[in-house]
Amino acid sequence: EGVSCVSCHYVHQIGVPPTRSQTQAAGSKQCFQCHVQVNQNMAHSIHSFANCVGCHMPRIVTSAESGDLHSHVFATLLPSETLKDKNMPNSCQTCHKHKNEDLKELQADWEALAKIPKPVGVPMEPIKYKQAPAKK
Repeated sequence: EGVSCVSCHYVHQIGVPPTRSQTQAAGSKQCFQCHVQVNQNMAHSIHSFANCVGCHMPRIVTSAESGDLHSHVFATLLPSETLKDKNMPNSCQTCHKHKNEDLKELQADWEALAKIPKPVGVPMEPIKYKQAPAKK
């Protein structure tokens, strides 16, 4: 039950440098191994050019290396949860950042989208995340 590293990533693949965390399938094909009906869902068809990783695992760290670190929460990081810190990435700004859209507008768009049926047991309301307490 649930997802672990080996659900998606190879652990010991011959010929792959140990510093690379390669997935077993490319892009959304990896997700469709378990979420078969997702690609037919209306909520996802609004962004037909996107893939699962773009919204559900946005890049959270940019580095000099290719394959920047992605969120592994597997939930959409909503603008409403990131408004307090403009440097905190969210799923919408993965693509919309270059358009200089106001985060509050993106939040309103997301809330309208939240009323569309969701796949595979996803809650109908946007998920609220609590920030971890600061370490002392």
